[in-house]
Amino acid sequence: MKIKNKLIVSLTILVFVIASCKSKTKQIEIMQQANFDQAVINDLTAYKKLNDLVVEHMDTIINFRKAQVDHPEEIEEFAFLHDDEKENHFIQKEINFNNVPEFILPKLDSAFYAIKRGKITGFSINRNGMIEMSVGHSFDEKNNSDIYESLVWNAPENLPLKSTAKDTLIDDEWRYIIHVMRRGNP
Repeated sequence: MKIKNKLIVSLTILVFVIASCKSKTKQIEIMQQANFDQAVINDLTAYKKLNDLVVEHMDTIINFRKAQVDHPEEIEEFAFLHDDEKENHFIQKEINFNNVPEFILPKLDSAFYAIKRGKITGFSINRNGMIEMSVGHSFDEKNNSDIYESLVWNAPENLPLKSTAKDTLIDDEWRYIIHVMRRGNP
């Protein structure tokens, strides 16, 4: 009986491993076929304006957010999503633009709206000063996979990328990253 149970467990694990490998292969194919959005690259000056504003007020923004959370020492990055992006289903009250000091909000809104509609949904600030702007998201229904696009400023040279991601260097300070992730279990 013990051998039969071990065999069943082994076969179950094997099935999950095979399914996971097929899923990973499909994600890599999707990533390889994805193209960097030329409209985002062409509008880099608008993203730079928003980025410069965030950099100018980074310490103030981070300290403001730290004061709002219970365990600030555990947070590696602070995310901010814009309230006006109705298609963004991930908006949560604790990470929207209203969670910045009031004097910065009009400036952020103005810089945000200078970027073409639908080409940014928000940004995050990492503790090490890296800023990541979410510039695209799509869903591959057939493969149950999300395709995320982001512009990253001040990324470390050795920023690790998963096998389901690719990037391109836009200039000395900006990387454009496309990352594919499968939803749920393989």
